Amino acid sequence: MFRKLIFAIFIMAAMAGNIAGSAFAKDASDEISVIHDTEGIYIFKLNTKKIGDKIKPYVANKLTTASDIYKNNDNFALVINGGFFDILTGDAVSYVTIDGNVVETPFSNMKLIQNAGRTNRLEGILNRAEFRILENNRGGLVFDIDNHFATVPDGFTIKHSIQGGPLVYPVMNLEKESFIIKENDKVKFQAADVLKRRERTVLALKNEILYFIIFTNQNKVSVTEIRDFCKKMKFDKAMALDGGASTSVNFKDVEVYSSFGSQRRVKSFLVVEK
Repeated sequence: MFRKLIFAIFIMAAMAGNIAGSAFAKDASDEISVIHDTEGIYIFKLNTKKIGDKIKPYVANKLTTASDIYKNNDNFALVINGGFFDILTGDAVSYVTIDGNVVETPFSNMKLIQNAGRTNRLEGILNRAEFRILENNRGGLVFDIDNHFATVPDGFTIKHSIQGGPLVYPVMNLEKESFIIKENDKVKFQAADVLKRRERTVLALKNEILYFIIFTNQNKVSVTEIRDFCKKMKFDKAMALDGGASTSVNFKDVEVYSSFGSQRRVKSFLVVEK
């Protein structure tokens, strides 16, 4: 009888521990902090050591909003807009890799490829900056920002990546990434309004922290102003994603959209799973 009583107490204690553990278990939302002490700027901080395996790109079957993706996927803690796309056709303008598979490529957009080829912009567009999640043969993850044609370190493969551009810090070369074209030292063409003040979606890395930085219509910036901001923040690396009207994010009760008062429908996203 005594042994049965001890066994019953042990089982009840174990069950209570499991219940308590589940009641206080953290999901990725608890590991994301938001800084919003400046009007028009949201900074989301993510510790890649704790929730790095929860971060990945997401590509919609058709153009849709970050809000729709967030509200229709209970497993997503955060959704942010991703790379460039053709607003008329929905075709990709940027590379996206998910679980080692290239799921979006600019070569699906033949109009872009043909036009870029005629204007000698193709290599620059294809080699724009991308956010990379690298994996080694032991499953370890490393986060990086580099141009698309940059080599991958030995022992690593690209698990996830999403391209945008331009690379803004510590170096920025708008001509090499074909965001501007100069003639006689004067800018005769610019893509993505890089020299103008617009809403912006920015990714930055510092040590093992990944930052999502949103500049809304209340605090529009050019990419050179982003570079200065990143220098002040002492980031290691930073890049832009699609911005302007595409700038959007959903996290808990935070919903950010462009100056049009609603989120633009876009093609790709970065998500954080719970």
